[in-house]
Amino acid sequence: KKKKKKKSSGINAEYGLMLASLITLRSIAPSVPAVVLIGSGPCYLWIWACIRAVTLPLPKRWYHKLEQVLCWGPYQRLFMFFMEGLSGVEFKVYGDVPEKKDPVNSLVISNHQCVSDAIVIDSFAMRLGNAGYIHFFAKNALKYVPLFGLYWHQHGLIFVKRERLILHESKWSIYSSHGDNNLDLIRKQIREKKNKNIPMLMTLFPEGTRFNPDNAKVLEKSHAYARSISFPECTRVLTPRITGTNIFVEELGDYLKAIFDITVAYEGVDGKAMRPDTMEFLDSVKAVHIHFKQRSVNSVIENEGWLYDSFKEKEEMLVEFDKTLTFPDPPDYKHIYSWSVFSETIIPVLYTATICSPLIFCKQARSLWLQTVLFVPILQLLAKPIWK
Repeated sequence: KKKKKKKSSGINAEYGLMLASLITLRSIAPSVPAVVLIGSGPCYLWIWACIRAVTLPLPKRWYHKLEQVLCWGPYQRLFMFFMEGLSGVEFKVYGDVPEKKDPVNSLVISNHQCVSDAIVIDSFAMRLGNAGYIHFFAKNALKYVPLFGLYWHQHGLIFVKRERLILHESKWSIYSSHGDNNLDLIRKQIREKKNKNIPMLMTLFPEGTRFNPDNAKVLEKSHAYARSISFPECTRVLTPRITGTNIFVEELGDYLKAIFDITVAYEGVDGKAMRPDTMEFLDSVKAVHIHFKQRSVNSVIENEGWLYDSFKEKEEMLVEFDKTLTFPDPPDYKHIYSWSVFSETIIPVLYTATICSPLIFCKQARSLWLQTVLFVPILQLLAKPIWK
């Protein structure tokens, strides 16, 4: 009996240890992507620095080509290996979903609810064949993010200083507190990309900031601006600002081959709509729902109010999504979301492991990694006046 009792207690202890281990792994699992992505950042920065040095005497297109193939593209696919491949989140698509890879110069317009929207854009760009060509209109402050801000700036993200709403003669209007220089700089950067024939998938969030139903101040400004232009007061999107979109379409013209108008919503494991941050995306999201509408450049140029019409449609779809957890028009054909994400991400994972392997075997590499983490942010701060 004593032997059986000891054996039983030993088995219970083993089960308890296994259970504790599983719970611990479950709790730290969402942190693994952050550790890998941030930890590999300095290694990718070294690769970028080498590319920059080697291509200085060469035409600019060589720099952009190598940077897209060896830095930006692999890193975006590594990101999606975790966010789509290992997260278990299902990507459900609707509407005019592209049938095959077609890495053309294009513009992506989307509603903006949370930081996880960037995951959706990355997934689409990767499947379209444009992972190395993603560009964003980003808040100006993001270029000062340690390490990453430096690279984002060199990659060619267009940083936008915020416009603000002012009340003038009982009417709300958009005002740039930084003057017209901000818009001139944006135009200059877009023209430069076109003149140098730089491939791009440019992403815009026309609402200007994230929609948050709990942020009364942002909602009130959005509604006030909506009233001033006779736009409906929406409950699921903010009133879109058309300046950035118009500039992009005007400057690029025929260089732009496609416009993808997408609407994004998130379904939680609890069966409710949600607005997840990055950690919640890994832990609490059951499915991402993406509705596509493809627009021609000519149709956009001919209809000045197309963006307002687009956001009216988004409002209707998102209101209905809260009730049904689905969008209309599921595709009945094979499309870019039909194949496994691992076919696009395994090679970048192996590539990242290769460029990071010196950190395991070489003390000097670890020392250089630490110096990069410590001193590059200081250089960014010193360069801040130049970037303004």
